[in-house]
Amino acid sequence: MGADAIYAVVAAALTPLGYAPFANELLFGMWVMAAPMTTMLLRKKGSSILGECFAALAEMLYGSYFGPAVLLSGFVQGLGSEAGFMVTRYRRYDAVSLLYAAIGTTVFSFTYEYFKLGYGAYSLGMILALVVVRLLSVIFFGVVLVQLVLKLYEQAASAKHLASR
Repeated sequence: MGADAIYAVVAAALTPLGYAPFANELLFGMWVMAAPMTTMLLRKKGSSILGECFAALAEMLYGSYFGPAVLLSGFVQGLGSEAGFMVTRYRRYDAVSLLYAAIGTTVFSFTYEYFKLGYGAYSLGMILALVVVRLLSVIFFGVVLVQLVLKLYEQAASAKHLASR
């Protein structure tokens, strides 16, 4: 997949500088856009988990750099996004709920990867830096870009509706 190629380039560029772990964090939001996008479109409980798991399955079937482990990661990421929408009791579908979803995704996924990727071996400063970079990435991709895509989708749907009259 294209995301894996971007990841490989970023990781290769950061490795000589000693910042290879930041490659994952910088791009992390790109891998978790399906969860909030699905919930914003379907507006149903459980849609974040379903959307992210389907995205993970597609990623695995296309030959992901990370292999079948993406399925568990997708579930955890979807669960984190779902937790964010639960904060509003599924009553809001706006930037606020997307921000909660971004925070939930960051907390759930970082906790999971803390153990999976051995982040416990890093200093507290490094861990905090990784969390902050991940959160910013998830906010950019999962809030800003998701809102942009939704706006474009709504404009296209409106144009199609007007054209059919």
